[in-house]
Amino acid sequence: MRQIESSGSVKAISLNRSKLIDRLIEISIEALKTFPEILEIRLIGSLAAATHSGTSDVDLLIKLKKAPDNPLQTIKNYYFFFSKRLGLALDIFCVDSSSGDDREKIFEKSLILASRENLSERLNC
Repeated sequence: MRQIESSGSVKAISLNRSKLIDRLIEISIEALKTFPEILEIRLIGSLAAATHSGTSDVDLLIKLKKAPDNPLQTIKNYYFFFSKRLGLALDIFCVDSSSGDDREKIFEKSLILASRENLSERLNC
């Protein structure tokens, strides 16, 4: 996904966005199967907006059924799950289904990687 090419003292770092998104979809579907409290996983930030650089990190927004009792531990579990499978720097943000409308701007510039609704439809086919 991330490629580094060297020519003398010059290094070019690039990120194959398409391959990365495909991999993120696979991992996100696996996360839905592993964590029943997750409703949806979205890609946000520069990768979602296609304004990334070769050194960009992955920004994920995870929508939960309800606010976790221990937010730090919850995010830590998701972080290790994704970082172990992805091998790139990432930031994880969690919201619950009761979060306010201020997130609409984030959602309109995001890409849905996996949702429980779509997963249920796939499993019923």
